[in-house]
Amino acid sequence: MPKWVEEKTAGKCLASNVGSIDLPTIRRGPEAVAEQLTTFAPGSVGVVNELNMSDMEVVVAAILDAEAQGQRFLYRTAASFVRARAGLPKKPWLEGEEVVSAGGQTGGLVVVGSYVPKTTQQLDVLPDSKVLTPVEIDVAALLEVELLDALFAELNERLARGESCVVYTSRKLITGESDAENLSIGQKVSQTLVNLVKQLPQAPRYLVAKGGITSSDLATKALGMCGAIVRGQILPGIPVWQPDEKTLFPGLPYVVFPGNVGSDTALLEAVRKLDHE
Repeated sequence: MPKWVEEKTAGKCLASNVGSIDLPTIRRGPEAVAEQLTTFAPGSVGVVNELNMSDMEVVVAAILDAEAQGQRFLYRTAASFVRARAGLPKKPWLEGEEVVSAGGQTGGLVVVGSYVPKTTQQLDVLPDSKVLTPVEIDVAALLEVELLDALFAELNERLARGESCVVYTSRKLITGESDAENLSIGQKVSQTLVNLVKQLPQAPRYLVAKGGITSSDLATKALGMCGAIVRGQILPGIPVWQPDEKTLFPGLPYVVFPGNVGSDTALLEAVRKLDHE
């Protein structure tokens, strides 16, 4: 993690300057963790090495103590931290009927932007199941010319007929000759997925966003989401949001599905739940 911080900050924060709270310290209890937190200088970066939820709760207890003494922290965390920080009880995984009402006229939509191997493995199991109609975006062709009107029209027609669809980028990773070109390619693909959702004439029955950047961009840039209620998790590490009234499609079940999360069948399992199968 310290090396990741150095990479993401382009060397502004060196790995050697990243504080780290190790597992033996956590296992000594909140007081030991709180004591180490007091050694972190203002504006510094630290990582915490938990193994399970019990470790998380020890760290949160220490953080609350440190905050009570005047320290302030900015967090970049997984969902389990939020549960511990808010003191929420463990909740069963959401069932499909808790997320999506039965009898909806439009199909559900899965949008996949992630290129990581885990996502590709999850996509590979979908064709045999026939639960989703595949709609592929050819990234190489997209970079040459925008020929998306026909694709958008096909998608809208299928959703209107009640078909649930998965839109995914072609699996061959297209790279440029520089970091700037790679960034430009990524932005073009991301903007295409954003435009795809923004142009929908009506809300899909649900929307699954696969990938970290994809889920962030679709929430903020496509749906204009400013606030949402986190309903729970449909599978481990896969939360479901209920967007507020200011969103393009208020109340749309929005599933945030990280690229590297879940088993090979997790995407299929989530969709079957959402489609009440």
